Amino acid sequence: MVVIASCSFFLALHFGQRTPWFKQYLYYRLLAGNENQRLRAASMLVQFGGQKQLIDALHVEQSAPRDVARKALEYLWFNAAGPEAFRLVQAAYKAAEQDDFPNSLALLDRVVKQFPNFAEGWNQRASVYWRMGDYEKSIADSRRALALNPNHYGAWQGLGICKLKLGDVAEACRCLRAARKILPHDEPTQHALQECEQLLRKMQPATKPQTASQLI
Repeated sequence: MVVIASCSFFLALHFGQRTPWFKQYLYYRLLAGNENQRLRAASMLVQFGGQKQLIDALHVEQSAPRDVARKALEYLWFNAAGPEAFRLVQAAYKAAEQDDFPNSLALLDRVVKQFPNFAEGWNQRASVYWRMGDYEKSIADSRRALALNPNHYGAWQGLGICKLKLGDVAEACRCLRAARKILPHDEPTQHALQECEQLLRKMQPATKPQTASQLI
């Protein structure tokens, strides 16, 4: 009887940790806890699929929980398809950092073929295409990433910058606004959006004052 009671307790604990209530509890620990408590709460949210709570934490005023939540969220996204996909993406990233774009693309081609539902694979390949100046291909891959993960602010940012490079300033503004909606306190995103909006205003023709005859 003792063994059965013990098993029942641990089963209740196991499944209870995956409930919305427990994820919300971890969210409040992430906001109000000390440094160790924040790290533990973020780690458990990653473990239990608490993406919503981590995204919510990006909107709070305090910078400490925002920073922890962002790192946890990116860890979750990078590891979403398992260790092999993560290893390939990591190798592709290192190759791109050394300007070895052919090798990086070869690795990422393999990632998106083997793991087509892995949003980060598409996003990383979009990043490499952007660095190579192939903006159309970068846009296509960013859109694939966003179809799989609409909250991927990095894909929104990349899409916006590529649209700007191609002269579509209005669409660049729209994409950067989408990134800012998810990541409202990110200064580089805010700065890029302000520059785009200022450029868009300069491009728009000034409204001519109406004459008296036009008003009648």
